[in-house]
Amino acid sequence: MAKIASYKKQIKKYKNKLIKQEVVKNIFEKSNELIKLTKDGQEYLKKLPANEKKIIAEQLKNIKYKYITLERLFKKKEKRKAVDKFFYSFDELPVLGKEYWFMKFTSDTGSNTQLFFMFGRSTGDMTLNGKYIKDQQLDSNKYNGYSVGWAYDNKQKSIINNLGSIEISDNKINIENGSVSSCFCGTFPKYNLKISKNNKEICNLKITEPKDKSLKFEFCEYHKAVFGYDLINLYFDFEGKLFNKKFKGKCYVQKVVAVGPFIPWRWARIVFKNKSILQYFEINPELFGLKYNKSLNYYDSVSKKTYEYADMEIQDFPCSDGKIRWIIKSKKNDLYACMKTYGKEVFDFKRKGNFIYIEYLVEVTDLSININNKNVGMKNVGRGIGIVEDTQGYVI
Repeated sequence: MAKIASYKKQIKKYKNKLIKQEVVKNIFEKSNELIKLTKDGQEYLKKLPANEKKIIAEQLKNIKYKYITLERLFKKKEKRKAVDKFFYSFDELPVLGKEYWFMKFTSDTGSNTQLFFMFGRSTGDMTLNGKYIKDQQLDSNKYNGYSVGWAYDNKQKSIINNLGSIEISDNKINIENGSVSSCFCGTFPKYNLKISKNNKEICNLKITEPKDKSLKFEFCEYHKAVFGYDLINLYFDFEGKLFNKKFKGKCYVQKVVAVGPFIPWRWARIVFKNKSILQYFEINPELFGLKYNKSLNYYDSVSKKTYEYADMEIQDFPCSDGKIRWIIKSKKNDLYACMKTYGKEVFDFKRKGNFIYIEYLVEVTDLSININNKNVGMKNVGRGIGIVEDTQGYVI
């Protein structure tokens, strides 16, 4: 199969340095081929009546139009309206549509504490971690959905992994899962996340825009035929309490609306004690046997600059203790990092196909980065912890 030609149009760069999305664009350009790999997917699309295909196209058009409206707000520097309008709304999802909110909190104080919270829904029933999720609207602004929450605080702790309801009102999202109640609220650029279990507070975190010059926003979209995605990422600071202990650091808050299959990827974000950040992204190489562009960058809190590195290589080594070591190397050998896992959570999505999404908690054991002919190592940045996402399979 011929390599995918790089697209000609570059995504517009806003003041906050929007990331380039060549990789994700290429994936969605190949989504038709991915679905055709399965007999079920192929037959499913073939059997869709013309009127249903027309409805899907119209729904996708509406999603795209909504993004264009938000894009105009963003270009006018009305970020508050753009971000909040996207976060605090349900989209009218077509077939294969999904919308999820992801929130990940990492300590930058030298501890290994991290918190993860995810909730969302999809069109069509789905099984997640062995539990059947029925696609159902409960009220005008309330849907049936699923949420997962877990943390590491000296040991791994499960908070929620169950069905529940998701309700959106003015600048607020309430998630109810039996004994667990969660609320994300606020307006750009100040938010708050509260989670309680059996009426006992689990966390109460204030989320604010960082004052440093690291990447703070990603606001991206791509649509082609009946596939596409819109997403907003906020890379913010946070401070508050987790399990009645002080908890502060860097967080990652995302909402994504996708129409199409889940496709395997690898992503990592590491936060060091001196507030420097290492991040990479690549598509899992198993996809079509093709090579995709990869991104590897390092935000240096000392120079307050972000450095991008050439094509990278990621290797994972299972160890006798059941854990995994991860090694990241840049093509020019000017960046090297070794990480070990100390916790993980597995998400198993099943519908048409099977998609495995694993979150690994990692700690950096070795680091060597060349910046302007100077070497940066662990002694310069302090302890580094974060998350590695690793996925395999697909589901539509």
